[in-house]
Order: sequence, then C-alpha cells, then structure tokens
Amino acid sequence: MKLFNYNSIILATTLSLTGCCFCSDTDTIARDLTYDNVVIYCESNHYAFCEVYAQCFLDVFDQLNVYPSNLYGLINLPFTNSLSRYKKVSAKNFMDNLYSRLKEEEKINREVISLDVSYLLYSHNQCSSIIGVKQYDISHYYPKIEKSIERKRKKMNKK
Repeated sequence: MKLFNYNSIILATTLSLTGCCFCSDTDTIARDLTYDNVVIYCESNHYAFCEVYAQCFLDVFDQLNVYPSNLYGLINLPFTNSLSRYKKVSAKNFMDNLYSRLKEEEKINREVISLDVSYLLYSHNQCSSIIGVKQYDISHYYPKIEKSIERKRKKMNKK
C-alpha cells in the first residue's frame, strides 16, 4: 500500500517550509486542482457540460465546512501519475472508486476518512444530473453533512 504519493509529499514539504503562512493559498491551490481533476474525470467519461459540472461540484463543496487542502490526497489520487493515458484510465472510474473506498472504510470503522469521502460524493450527487450519471447512497452521512453545512453558514454569518 502506497502511503504517500508524490503530490502529497510535495504539498507537505511546501507547507512545512513555508510554516503554513500561506494556508489560504494552499486551499486555493487545492480548490483549483479539485476543479481540474473533476473536469478530467468528467471528460475521460465523455460527458457533456464538464465545466458546468465541475463548477457545480465546487459550489456545493464550498457550502461544506471543509478545507479543500484537507481532501487533497483523496481528490488527487487518480491524477498523480504523469502519464496522461493512466490519468484518463484511472480518472474514468473516480467516483466509483471513491464509493468503494467509502464502503471499505466503513467496514474497518474509519469514520473520519469515510466522512471526508462522503463530502466528495455529496458534491457529486448534487450535480450528477448535469452530466446524467448515477448518484451514490450516502444517506448514512446526511446528518453530519447537514451539520457541516450549518457550521459553514454560521461562520459566514459571523463575518
């Protein structure tokens, strides 16, 4: 099992060298990478309206009380290899792979990772009609997702 991929190592090294003084920048970078990778997933499946889907995905994700950099490793897993053919092959089943990972993490009771994966699948489910794909059953996580959305709203109202 590969614990660290190259992108995670580069991100961790960058954060440690900067002393995390640019943490908002890392969230912006992670957000941009998320957008790019969601577009790659969509285009590798030859769906229409990929940019609209990716923007919807980010808009929904932004409603959650989660920092994109926290999920960087999850969203970037299939996109780490530099060979474009590999990227397209692995990206094609990205959402199916995320759902499989969610089920595996549930079996070994790793709730934190399961919740992180559910945030990504929630964003996908909310936007899936744009590209006409199936939704995944994450109903077990809806109470925690709703709490996350509520925490984000409260944060935004305080500003």
